[in-house]
Amino acid sequence: MAKEKFMKYYFPILIVMVIIFAGLEIVVASTTIKVALITPDGSPWTDTLRKMTNEVEKKTDGEIKFKIYAGGVSGDEVDVLRKMQVNRIHAAGFSGVGLGIILPMIRILEAPLLYNNCKEIDLVKEKLYDEFAAGFEKKGYILLGFAEAGFVYFFSKKKMSGPDGLKDIKMWVWKSDPVAKTSLETFGIRTYPLHQADVNTGLETGMIDSFYSPPLAAIYFQWHSKIQYFLDYPMVNSTGALLLKKKQFDKISKKNQIILKMTAEKYCRELVYNTRKGNKEAHAVLEKMGVIIEPPLKKQIVSFKEDAKEIYEKSIPQLYSMKLFNKVQDILKAYRNTQLSSK
Repeated sequence: MAKEKFMKYYFPILIVMVIIFAGLEIVVASTTIKVALITPDGSPWTDTLRKMTNEVEKKTDGEIKFKIYAGGVSGDEVDVLRKMQVNRIHAAGFSGVGLGIILPMIRILEAPLLYNNCKEIDLVKEKLYDEFAAGFEKKGYILLGFAEAGFVYFFSKKKMSGPDGLKDIKMWVWKSDPVAKTSLETFGIRTYPLHQADVNTGLETGMIDSFYSPPLAAIYFQWHSKIQYFLDYPMVNSTGALLLKKKQFDKISKKNQIILKMTAEKYCRELVYNTRKGNKEAHAVLEKMGVIIEPPLKKQIVSFKEDAKEIYEKSIPQLYSMKLFNKVQDILKAYRNTQLSSK
């Protein structure tokens, strides 16, 4: 009877107390995302990432926290990918080099001389975004947004304009990027593989006398101070993106996953805008600093375009399929026809 009396009068109270105390213990666990960047502190890329992470932490009430490792302290992009595989790094800003190791077809965005301007790049990214995002997800990564370093130019200690202008230079090529090596050598350029962190040393010692880069990156990495010539002809758009490991993304609540993706996309758009603006300004800064801006000869441009066709052939199907290449060409053709008809 005593037991029955206890159950009748005190068990409901006990249940309520358990619920109350359980409720007091319900605290949303925070998820820390470790992010790696090769870009230095103070650069537009790193500054924009810090703004994004601060906003995400605030909007998610601290459920998502970040630790940022900037300036290449986590190594180059190949090193970062290795660290992501063993969960030491969860997210990173990648150039086409790192992106291409994960998903080779992304290098269609860096096909030389395929795109005439930024609007064409944006259009192709928009049309193929879902396809790229699905490809990365299959590999275990979430595409948080596209970025870019901008259109790439050739820089050298030697004059480069003229039919044989590129044959006598010794150009750096990213050690982990066989795609760039193939492209440069198809253009008739001798390449010397180095890690990105070793470019300054290579220029100082004479191991190399040339490099390829967007103007803004050339200034931020201090490479511009060691050359005299800038070939004023955009060869390829250097793409980029912010990737997060899917396993880490899945630890976040659905609500905050949406906040993270929306905020990342917003700041990636801001970064693209600022990068393009910065590249235009950097172009002018280089000229003021005494770098000789030289246009290529018309014959040289014709040669570049012929070489680019050969590069496309070498890239199919190792990087991207003929189907994808034709799809991009169709997108560009339709856009260009629209632009012509509107004039």
